[in-house]
Amino acid sequence: MTGFLFHTVEAQASDTALPPVAAPATDAVPRTTELKTSLASAGATLLARARDAEVVRPDLAAADLVPLMCGIAHAVSVHGGSHADRVDTAHRYLAALLEGMRTTPPSAGATRPTPSG
Repeated sequence: MTGFLFHTVEAQASDTALPPVAAPATDAVPRTTELKTSLASAGATLLARARDAEVVRPDLAAADLVPLMCGIAHAVSVHGGSHADRVDTAHRYLAALLEGMRTTPPSAGATRPTPSG
């Protein structure tokens, strides 16, 4: 799954036309829908395997992957820079996201973070 997501953010950082095509729920042409469906299916399969191996949070849904990847793509576009800078930034942001997706053993007395705290 990690490799799939790294390749995804590399593609998004390399081709600035990709994130606006990936984000909308409706597509201009049927072939775009086919390609997006294929990528979403691959992501869902990889996420299910990772979930079965108990290496990602159980509350992470396949439907979360596209918005998360688009979020990274948007953050990279705001950051700007050369192609190499954008890819480096995308890798760094994805590494931070992946750390948050991983399951970790609960520590004594730890509570799940909430948006307010």
